Order: sequence, then structure tokens, then C-alpha cells
Amino acid sequence: MKPEEFTSFDDSEPIKNKWIIVTNNINAKNAYGEMSHVWLTTFWTHSPETQDFGIVSYDEAGRKIIGITHWKYP
Repeated sequence: MKPEEFTSFDDSEPIKNKWIIVTNNINAKNAYGEMSHVWLTTFWTHSPETQDFGIVSYDEAGRKIIGITHWKYP
């Protein structure tokens, strides 16, 4: 995956309930130089909580992912 493949939530929102890949750090890289901080999900929402930094989702263990900024279809 490359950052330029992602769309900002500020520019456009994906279709609800479709599989998407999301990130909360578009420039994060792992030790191999690949994108990190990415999750596959079908759920996202605008959080009413200010400390969540806007858009949130949940990982497979039910932990909240905050501050989601970008998305792409798989």
C-alpha cells in the first residue's frame, strides 16, 4: 500500500458498510518501509467525543481506533 492510494475523509467518505482500509497516520512505516497503522474494517463513524479526533472505528478485539484520517477500498 502507498499513501497516494488513500483518500482523505476531508475530501470524500466511503460507502457505509463496505470493506475499507483505514489509517490514522498516513506516513507511518514499519521496519521494512511498508505502511503501518492500517486496519481493515466495515464500520466507521464520526465520534461525538472531542478526544477521539473525529472519525473512529474498532479493531478485531473491540479496541477503539481514533483519529482516522484516510481510507481506501481493498
